[in-house]
Amino acid sequence: MKKLIIAISSIVLLATSAMSFELSPSIGISGNKGVYAATGIERNFNEGGTAIDTTTTEHGAFTDDFASIFVEIALNDALSLGVDYVPMAIETPQNVANINEGNENKVRAEFDHLTTIYAKLNIPLGGLYLKAGYSQVDVTSIETNSNSYGDDSTSGATVGLGYNHEIDNGLSIRAEITGSQFENVETNNGQTNKVEIEVEDMIGARGTISLVKSF
Repeated sequence: MKKLIIAISSIVLLATSAMSFELSPSIGISGNKGVYAATGIERNFNEGGTAIDTTTTEHGAFTDDFASIFVEIALNDALSLGVDYVPMAIETPQNVANINEGNENKVRAEFDHLTTIYAKLNIPLGGLYLKAGYSQVDVTSIETNSNSYGDDSTSGATVGLGYNHEIDNGLSIRAEITGSQFENVETNNGQTNKVEIEVEDMIGARGTISLVKSF
């Protein structure tokens, strides 16, 4: 998180001084369709918490629609630096275990504050561009039973391809597709006979349409 904050702060400072350095700032708002997948592993320990009694592995995927905003600084005609921020939660479907039993458990997760710092490289082919960056997101576990799992954060690389169509007066429309891969997340319920949850192989794809204003 500290490295991400430093990187974002650097870009914001660059944006505030962009005019004096004759750089070109842009702001934008985006609509996104995200598809995310991962493997979940649940390890149930014995009463002493020293050995694993059972292990369950499941694969899953989900989609969600969300908005994002970004600020971008063009260093020259080819290269830009930017920060993209999702101000809303990306929500997984709810999983229900032990349905209609006394110990029914409902669990879901929210991904908050998804932030990506990136470099955008224009390709001399119409309005095509490449994008590469680093993303970080907070993972919040939400349960309805007495178990309480800790929250975590994860990060990883993001790459993509897009097309920018200029309209007029500094306005343009962009369409892009990006893919991300995130580091594993692990948490447990804090009990002696603990239940440990690990989420691995987290990947995501994101289709984006943006309206951009350049100054």
